[in-house]
Amino acid sequence: MMFLIFGPPGAGKGTQAEILAQKYNLKKFSMGDVLREEISAGSSIGRMVEEHIKNGALVPDELIFEIVEDFLLANLNTDILFDGFPRNLNQALELERILAQHNLKLSLAIELSLPEDEIIRRLSGRTYCSVCGTLYNEITNPPQKTGVCDRCGGKLLKRPDDDVAVIRNRLKVYNEETRPLAEYYKSLGIHRMVSAMGDKDLVFKRIVEVIDGCFK
Repeated sequence: MMFLIFGPPGAGKGTQAEILAQKYNLKKFSMGDVLREEISAGSSIGRMVEEHIKNGALVPDELIFEIVEDFLLANLNTDILFDGFPRNLNQALELERILAQHNLKLSLAIELSLPEDEIIRRLSGRTYCSVCGTLYNEITNPPQKTGVCDRCGGKLLKRPDDDVAVIRNRLKVYNEETRPLAEYYKSLGIHRMVSAMGDKDLVFKRIVEVIDGCFK
């Protein structure tokens, strides 16, 4: 089993990927998580990534593809879920090439869909723990106590990139860069769209129905 999940900011990709990985015993590939792990480990790739980030530059695709291939080589006999990767058509094509080199291929591409007004509403309600980094959402995934992290009791803060003007710009980038993946994966016959409206449990149930239907 090897599939990916993508969708606009605020659709809950990270949350769903986390619980899907647990349910199906998947190795989750999240580019952000992997980059942080490489930096923390002090690897040669991690040092290069850190240098780009320090300089305010995007991590180049060549480096990203090297990270992806290293991940695949380390998990050749493991079921994998790609979370928020690829982000554009170029990355999707390169991922297919890398997979083919190892006689692997994607079986499913799940797109989470959400209306723009709901995206803005959700992103405006996002918070994170200032101590442990745990993510919350005042609307879809609130903490048990307002403003306090369930895990460590740390103070919850709003993300600076979650004001409406920034959100609209991120949506523009998503529609230009990532949304075209839907047509590409439709052409491969593996695209499935799932509504991200509702709470995380309802969305999870919809995704599970799609996955179980594809892998029976």
